[in-house]
Amino acid sequence: MSTAYSEVARFHGHECPGMTVGLRAAEFAVDRLGRHSDDNELMATAETISCAVDAIQLITGCTFGKRNLAHLDHGKNAFSFWRRSDGTGLRLSARPGSDAFRSEEIWQLGEKAENGTADPAERGRFAELQAARIQRILDAEIEDLFEVTELRSAAPERARISPSAPCEGCGDPTSTAILHFHRGRMLCPPCHLDAHGGELPHDHGHHDHSYAANAGHSHGHSDGNGHSHGAHSHGNGHSHGHDDAHGHDHAHGDGHSHGAHSHSHGAHSHSH
Repeated sequence: MSTAYSEVARFHGHECPGMTVGLRAAEFAVDRLGRHSDDNELMATAETISCAVDAIQLITGCTFGKRNLAHLDHGKNAFSFWRRSDGTGLRLSARPGSDAFRSEEIWQLGEKAENGTADPAERGRFAELQAARIQRILDAEIEDLFEVTELRSAAPERARISPSAPCEGCGDPTSTAILHFHRGRMLCPPCHLDAHGGELPHDHGHHDHSYAANAGHSHGHSDGNGHSHGAHSHGNGHSHGHDDAHGHDHAHGDGHSHGAHSHSHGAHSHSH
């Protein structure tokens, strides 16, 4: 195993196929675009939250904390990268039928391992199959593992840091880029979803419910020149799809984002 593989496994906490898929995608991106640095700014998006994302953060230098990695709640094993200096971009999407996805046998054994019903022979078989899958992912030609597409679209903007104001449902200070106007109140994503009974109406996106458009109704945040702050974007979705050595094929993204991040309330998607 390479040094990079060992570093990712240490950072991630265990060895697994999902982590290895992220390593291969990240190394390809760095080979084409370079690693993120002050003089080589990269932007990345991950269309799932899975083990792969840890490898992408460590290898490319694009991280959620630096806001140059955005989560798109699409439920796909797909990752995009842009170099801001010249606009060069590429997207890697796991190829159907490749080892980026579990076989039926691995699924069955993994589910037993996860719910505690696997016997010792089944646990051993699962570990054996996953180890072999990791090696095949490491050895595969990149075109056999991913569909690689050159991107013509501009890189997403880095998510902005916005001031906070209290949610009028729970009282928690919440980014004004996230607060949502609903029937006279500015609400955080969980309170807004609860106000709709757990599911947003289909025509919900047709109206401007943003803090910026509605801040004057009761409370707001303004600077010394009387300008209000805030832009609208929110999320409370979940995405599932990582493999690990213990049979778990899950990862949860639950919360909010703004700027380059885009989620949808109550969405529940899967990629494995």
